[in-house]
Amino acid sequence: MVLGGDLVWEAGFGIADTGTQAPVTPDTVFEAASVAKPVTAWAILRLAEQGLLDLDAPIETFISHWSLPPSPFDHSGVTARRLLAHAAGINFGGDPGVEPGEDVPTLREAADGTGLEGGRIEAAFPPAERYRYSSKGYALLEMAVEDITGAPFAEYMQAQILEPLEMTSSGFEWTPELRDRAATGHDWFGNPLPHYEHPTSAPGGLLTTAGDLARFLAAGMTGPSGEPPGRGIISTPSVIETFSPFPFTDDESMVGLGYNLDSSTGTLVARKSGDHRGFKPIVFTIPELGAALVILTNSDRAAAGVFADIACPWSRLLQGNPLSTTCSQLFMIRNAHWGIAAFLVATGLWVGTRPVVECLKGTRALVTSVRSWRGLAVLFLSLFLIAWWGFWYTDIPLRLLSYPPTFYTVRFDPWPTAFVWISWGITVLVIALMLRTALRQGPTLQDAG
Repeated sequence: MVLGGDLVWEAGFGIADTGTQAPVTPDTVFEAASVAKPVTAWAILRLAEQGLLDLDAPIETFISHWSLPPSPFDHSGVTARRLLAHAAGINFGGDPGVEPGEDVPTLREAADGTGLEGGRIEAAFPPAERYRYSSKGYALLEMAVEDITGAPFAEYMQAQILEPLEMTSSGFEWTPELRDRAATGHDWFGNPLPHYEHPTSAPGGLLTTAGDLARFLAAGMTGPSGEPPGRGIISTPSVIETFSPFPFTDDESMVGLGYNLDSSTGTLVARKSGDHRGFKPIVFTIPELGAALVILTNSDRAAAGVFADIACPWSRLLQGNPLSTTCSQLFMIRNAHWGIAAFLVATGLWVGTRPVVECLKGTRALVTSVRSWRGLAVLFLSLFLIAWWGFWYTDIPLRLLSYPPTFYTVRFDPWPTAFVWISWGITVLVIALMLRTALRQGPTLQDAG
C-alpha cells in the first residue's frame, strides 16, 4: 500500500502453493499479467523522450523484418500512443502461454499467430475510433523496443526501468532467484497449475512482488520528500500523460496510457487488472492523493468481487472515498445475486414441498415411463441442470471458442462467489419442478402417461 507517495505497508496472506503449503509472504513473486502494461508504457515514453521513438508515427517505422498483414484499414494510424491506449484497432487476443515442455514461439512467430489467442496480430478496426482492448498491440511495442535498442526486451526493462526504481524482486524473465520465491497459480477448483512460458513479455510478462509493484506506482506520484513523478526515469509531463484520457473519435471510454481511468467521484483513479491462468492481480493508483493499492493473487477464483472486499474498505479511508461509485455498483450486483438466489430457493421449496408431503401420504405416485410427457419433462429438466453447471463451471464452452484450458466462464461474473448461490437456487427450483412433475396425483405406481 502506498500513502504520501511512498510504500508504507506490505503483507502476505494465504498459501503460495497448496502442494507444499508454503505461505505467501511480502517476498513472494507473482505473475503480474496485464498489470505489466503500465510498466511497459514507461519504457515507450522513455524512448520517446530520448528521441528514439515517435509516439505518433506508424509503429511499423520502428519494427524491422515484420509488418502488419494487409487489411482495409490505414496502418499509418497504428502508432505507439494508440497502442498504449488500446486505440490502434488491433485485434483482440492475448498470450495464454504454452504448456510445460512445449517449444516457446519467438516473438515474431507469435506475431504471426503461433500461440496467441485469435491468431496473428492484425489491424481489425479503424484506428482511434473506439476502445478495443488488445494485448497483441503491446507485442508490437515489444518488437519496437527490441529493434530500437538492440537489446532483448527483458534486459532493457531490467536496466532502464526496474533497477532504477529499486524493483529488485522483479523481472520480465524467470531467473533462479525469482523461481525460488514464486507463488504457484491455482485454477477455479484449487488445483495447482504449472508456470506457463510466454512468447511475449510486454503485454503481461512482469514477475514481481506486491511491494515492488507498489514502488512503481509510488514513482508515478510526488514522493514523500517532494521527489517529482517519474523519478527521473520519465518526465513529469509523460507521467501526467499516462493518466490523461485518450481522445477517441467515437467513444467516451476513460483510458490512459496503460491504465483504465475513472473520475466519477471527482478524483481521478487509475486502475489496471490482469488475467493469467492461475493469477489475477489488480492495482489502483490515485496520484492526487498520493495513494495506491496493489493486490496480487494466485487463484482463478479472484475476481472483481474479491478485490472489492479489499479495495472498497481501503477507499473509504481516503479523502472523498474515490472508489465509491464502482464499489456501490459492485455491491449492488452482489446483493442482487443474493436476492435472486433467495427467491429461487424459496420458490423451489414452495413448489417441491407439497408433492413430497403428498407422496409420503400416499396420494401421489412416481411416474415410471420416460415416454410419457411427464417423463420427457423430467428428462429435459435434468439436461437443463447439467447444461447450466457445465456452462458456468467447466471450461467446455470456452474451449469450443478456442480459449485455453482453465478459463472458466463464471470468472467473467464480477461476483462469482455470489453467483454460485444463484446456481444453487436454480438447482433447488429445477429439482422441485422435477419432483412436482414426476410425482403424479394418484395412489398407484403405474404410469398415468
